[in-house]
Amino acid sequence: MKKRLFSLLLVLLLLTLCFPAAMAEAPAEETAPVEETAAVVETAAPEESAAPAFPYVLDQAGLLSDSQREALEQKAAALSEQHQCSLYIVTVNDHTSLNYDVYEATKGIFTHYDLGWGAEKNGVILLLSLNARDYAFAGHGSSGETICSRESSWLIEDMFLDDFRNNDWYGGFEDFLDACDTQLSILENGEDVNAGADIVTGPDGLDYHDYNNPYETREPSILPRVLAVIFIPVAVALIVCSVFKAQMKTAREATRADEYLVPHSMRLRTKEDRFTHRTESRTLIETDSGHRAGGGGGSSFHSGGGFSGRSGKF
Repeated sequence: MKKRLFSLLLVLLLLTLCFPAAMAEAPAEETAPVEETAAVVETAAPEESAAPAFPYVLDQAGLLSDSQREALEQKAAALSEQHQCSLYIVTVNDHTSLNYDVYEATKGIFTHYDLGWGAEKNGVILLLSLNARDYAFAGHGSSGETICSRESSWLIEDMFLDDFRNNDWYGGFEDFLDACDTQLSILENGEDVNAGADIVTGPDGLDYHDYNNPYETREPSILPRVLAVIFIPVAVALIVCSVFKAQMKTAREATRADEYLVPHSMRLRTKEDRFTHRTESRTLIETDSGHRAGGGGGSSFHSGGGFSGRSGKF
């Protein structure tokens, strides 16, 4: 009897000791799946992809082949890093979908995509719009605005605009990058970026070079005036002498039979050819500058709002 009582007490004691341990392990078994699930969700969550960088050359109008675009992209990237000033080229079919004014559309692309190099956002962007043959380029930041000032921007424009008028897109874009490279190098060397630019503004409000200003009246050189003073009197004297000589009557021997006929004493029948129509061929004459007649030649300068640059037609 004592052994049974002892055994019963021993069993109760063991149950008393094991029950708290079982209660302590139960919450751990319940929380484990929760922690595991949370870990799985965290692992399965997709990582946020970074926005693609804006390219240096964006050819939405399809003017360039893949190899041409890649070559310009590499050249623009190298020059941008060299001068710490980003150089961009953008082509579209119709800029009015961005802004009715082509220059404002160019600025809008630069600001919307937060373009430019460094804290100052130094950069120059060229926009070509094919439908109405419009173009504009704008500079931002200390170096971008400086090389796109009124005179310097004309020097840049004069490098590439003739290519676009001849539909040489790759050549024009390459010349644009070369012109920016030249002006940025001049600026970095502490020289005058406006040297060599001689700009005049016509009555139409557009800027022209002195050599292609259609409104400029030039003074004649000294040589034509000297020739006029010498040769005009000589020419007049020769004409007067010729008139006097023609009035002189001199006797001479007749050498033709018709000279011995009495006037109106003989009539001859004549044969007459009549032309009913004729054909004309006309050839277009190019202007001295090699540009298409009526194609313009002037551009508008813009400045303000942290930008400066030019716009016009090609």
